[in-house]
Amino acid sequence: MRAATVLGAALITALASSGCGRGTPPQTPQSTSTASSSDAPASSSAPVPKRLTLTYDKTQTPKPLVGTAIEVAAEGLPPNKAVDLVWGTVDGGWVIEDYFHFRGKKYAETTRRLTQTTTDGTGRLNTRFTIPEDFGGVHEVFVRDGDTTLAQGGLEIAQTFEMSPKEGPVGTMIELRVKGLGWRTMESTWVVNWDNHQAGYVSAAGTRGSAVARFRASGPVGEHTINVLTGYMGQGYLNHEQAPNAYLPVPQFSFNVTPGRAATSTAYAEPYQPQPVPPSTGADGVVAKITPTQGPVSTKASLNVTGLPANTSVSLVWGSYEGNRVSGNGFDTVEDELTKVTTTADGRIAMPITVPDDLGGRHSLSVRAGDKTLATTWFVIETSIVSMTPTSGPVGTPVTIHLKGVGWTEYDNIYVATYDNAYMGYACGFNTRGDVVIHFTAAGAPGVHIIDFYPGIYQGAEGGQQLYRLPQLTYADDHPGNRIPALRFAFEVTSSRAVPQPFTGNTR
Repeated sequence: MRAATVLGAALITALASSGCGRGTPPQTPQSTSTASSSDAPASSSAPVPKRLTLTYDKTQTPKPLVGTAIEVAAEGLPPNKAVDLVWGTVDGGWVIEDYFHFRGKKYAETTRRLTQTTTDGTGRLNTRFTIPEDFGGVHEVFVRDGDTTLAQGGLEIAQTFEMSPKEGPVGTMIELRVKGLGWRTMESTWVVNWDNHQAGYVSAAGTRGSAVARFRASGPVGEHTINVLTGYMGQGYLNHEQAPNAYLPVPQFSFNVTPGRAATSTAYAEPYQPQPVPPSTGADGVVAKITPTQGPVSTKASLNVTGLPANTSVSLVWGSYEGNRVSGNGFDTVEDELTKVTTTADGRIAMPITVPDDLGGRHSLSVRAGDKTLATTWFVIETSIVSMTPTSGPVGTPVTIHLKGVGWTEYDNIYVATYDNAYMGYACGFNTRGDVVIHFTAAGAPGVHIIDFYPGIYQGAEGGQQLYRLPQLTYADDHPGNRIPALRFAFEVTSSRAVPQPFTGNTR
């Protein structure tokens, strides 16, 4: 395989500067039923690999897909030899440093054994394998005896897109299942357009090319068109036929909105996935544990600490961050003493803790005696919905959404909003310690309108892709760092028009 260490992935110089593909397009082989290796030896001492012929049933699919059965054949190999059939791929994905820095993507070349087989008495090899679930694009296939490559070929794996359901009322959850998305920049990102409005982007950078994009049905009763466009920067590439990656598919689907509305709450947060926390630490055998380890602000948790000095006054200290990324003043760690408590005669603490009103994400809770930290445990604050007011009204009605526990890292300090699957803007929670109030004005024809808040990436590494402040529809599978959920809302526009109201944002 070509060198595969990528941060943000390599782009053609002219394409990176112009966005219009005036440079030489990336070399991607034509999809054929066979592929063979280069004739050049890897080194003067290494044997020249034989041709490895890879065939598949092209009546089933023009290009091989994840799950396609591949027939393997080679000649001129050592007779009666046990050999490995090896798949060339990459490992890697999103890169997070120091918990809060988003550094783009990085991949490293690797191989995986598909199967072991044996040549016949004449040195012929005939076997088969099924393409594993993996990134799309070009993959090399090797026949190896230990570290020696005896034969070599390659396949170009195509992408697949499946959407379900095909109909339902406004608010129906739609899933777009993708497989074979590439790891290379130009093959890694697609964009969903609903009725020619951008709903968000689709990626599978950390999930080996497979993910599920989720968005909801919107608009009037009838047919609606969903175009899935290539778009390596997170915006759809409209003249894709003229793009350097014109070989990639551009699927189109249709969704029939039926009367009524989906049986969901007016406002709800999808379930949080379990968030990883560092192991608790303690000095001189002290052990601390908080239960549960995640939840929204004001969660009632239990703190249990053992191994402390007996009958000693200690402080419980909550760790967080304060500041922002735009004022020029930066941000730093902050600590707040929650309370003081005296340990028991056997050196224990067992008490309830109310989680403070603070930023979303990971926080430390430390037990200290003076300047000495005796133990530290961790709690993750989840974003929660306080309110949406009102939930119905005529066109022009001012609407307010209030959230708590919005995060602070470069990958979870924003939520990106869509209104009826059209990009509306984003909201940031860092400057206000996770407390976010969003104002907008109800619009559209009478009926139910959906407002969805998707996780996004605020900022990150320069160069390569710039998927920043855009809704990520594959958030549940492929969001970097904390896989925070989407927040879902619905507003019903009534038939009459509202009396114009002043905008309710900052008025100072």
